[in-house]
Amino acid sequence: MEKRKGRPKKDESDKFTTQCIIKDPLMEPFYIQKDSSNFTVIEVATSTRGFKGKKTAPKEVERTVGHYTSFKNALNCVAKHKFYENEGEFESIESYINSWEKVKTGIETLLNTTKI
Repeated sequence: MEKRKGRPKKDESDKFTTQCIIKDPLMEPFYIQKDSSNFTVIEVATSTRGFKGKKTAPKEVERTVGHYTSFKNALNCVAKHKFYENEGEFESIESYINSWEKVKTGIETLLNTTKI
């Protein structure tokens, strides 16, 4: 018998897996996918663009936002994307600080509903 090179085949009888998906209505349209080494934040969006930018029937697409080593960092990423609305230009320091206060409140709400 010839010895095979490369990675060994996956044992199909092994039912143990380190992958899981974490979804919560508070995090929508985001969810977190966990594997053996990190947490991946994924955003679900509806696309109406097809080939060459032409309009098509709406379909759901997933976009990877980032990879994180801890669950808390992944949740912080979700909270920042969910609650931070960049206006591009602020009229004053006070309006910028008020914007960040909304982000902080959103992050705290999300993190406080989940005991870490």
